[in-house]
Amino acid sequence: MAIIRWALLAFLLVFAAVSILWFFQVGPFAKLHQESDTYYRCPMHPQIVQDHPGSCPICGMTLVPFEANQESQAQPQSSGEPQGSQDSVGHEVTKPLTGQYTCPMHPEIVRDEPGNCPICGMALVQIAPPPPSAPEATSAVPPPPALSAEHSEVHLDTRRLQMIGARTGHVERKILAGEIRTVAIMTVDESRLSMIHTKVPGWIERLLVSRVGERVSRGQVVARLHSLELIAAQEDFLSAQRNVKTLSGLAGRDTETILEASRRRLRLLGMADPEIESLAQKGEVQHSIDILSPASGFVVSREVLEGHQVEPGTTLLTIGDLSKVWALLDLYEFDVGRVRAGQRVEIRFPALPGEVFRSKVDYVYPLMDQRTRTTKARVVLSNPDGRILPGMFGDARIEVEPRDTLVIPFDALLDNGTERYVFVVSGPGHFVPTSVRVGFTSPQEVEILAGLSEGQEVVTSANFLLDSESRMLGAAAREIGKGN
Repeated sequence: MAIIRWALLAFLLVFAAVSILWFFQVGPFAKLHQESDTYYRCPMHPQIVQDHPGSCPICGMTLVPFEANQESQAQPQSSGEPQGSQDSVGHEVTKPLTGQYTCPMHPEIVRDEPGNCPICGMALVQIAPPPPSAPEATSAVPPPPALSAEHSEVHLDTRRLQMIGARTGHVERKILAGEIRTVAIMTVDESRLSMIHTKVPGWIERLLVSRVGERVSRGQVVARLHSLELIAAQEDFLSAQRNVKTLSGLAGRDTETILEASRRRLRLLGMADPEIESLAQKGEVQHSIDILSPASGFVVSREVLEGHQVEPGTTLLTIGDLSKVWALLDLYEFDVGRVRAGQRVEIRFPALPGEVFRSKVDYVYPLMDQRTRTTKARVVLSNPDGRILPGMFGDARIEVEPRDTLVIPFDALLDNGTERYVFVVSGPGHFVPTSVRVGFTSPQEVEILAGLSEGQEVVTSANFLLDSESRMLGAAAREIGKGN
């Protein structure tokens, strides 16, 4: 039993000694603890650091391990270099200098020579020197409108710029195209449309022209109308004619006046002069009258059939003269200001390959279609042989005056409803909100009339995030000013 008691006592002493050495990290346990100083970080969001495995709360990626002590040793700072900020673990992070190498995904990784990122394994890229300052504009630029006090300049480090995905473009001098290409839709010339309608109630006894697209000539009979009112008017005319013959010596000119009134009434009800003369000669009432076409052309629409009951003003047929047709060109909002009457137009039709039809803009409509955000320009084309058909599509080219001007990418422009502005890059990580006055606008570029100079660099991506930051800084500055 004594041996067992001494063995148990020795075991307890050894366990106590090991526990003390482990707790104070001395002896053989110091190196073991130093090697296990491991943290876990998100490759896409290096600000997410924790001391145990897991997933990134932002993007859900699996955290990767890294040795904090090795990373701090891999970023030495000389006494002459400016001190940088600290990362999430508390280690000093240097600012990259020109000629050094850094990781595009982890800008806190800085090396003096090429290599791979110890976090994600990407090849390090060399820090490029800052771009030269933008050249001065050769011509005087009008001053831009003043920007409201809601905005403030924004300063961001390289790490935050990479996180928000900021991209930039340049102010360029460019000659805007001297032409506008759009689609042309052919239609009937509205000034050459004629409508055939009835003047008395009745029934269509016979419809001689019953097909849309059928050609008719001026004076051609297109239908025959049976009307009780017209029959009564004919009987009144014959009665007046008989009275003139029997009472010519007694009533004098009164009977002739009544006869002329009856004739005029028949003419107003739609009877042609030849029909009235035939009625006067034969002395027999016509139970139906002819309806004549007032113009030559093609039947554009038909509204009735044989036996159809009609009232005064009922449209029977619509006749269109296609010797001249209209081409309606779609103009988007950003093209309306560049198109005016008198500009030359060329139109080509897929149905007529190799042929070019030339004319001029006749009229620009003053109304905008709210659904398509387009308006129409009208072009009149001669069509003597009838080869251009209403409803055809064509490719139109409008000749407009070219213009030499400054342009920026469309994505660079911010518009809050009361002012338009861009963020100008005035230095590395330094962005200045600048008000601009714009002219012609297209889905790709914006014309700058005032506010910017050729060669300046503007933000084209993540500018809404910069705008939010600028507004918050501006609000903070106003609060500080009120406090003072």
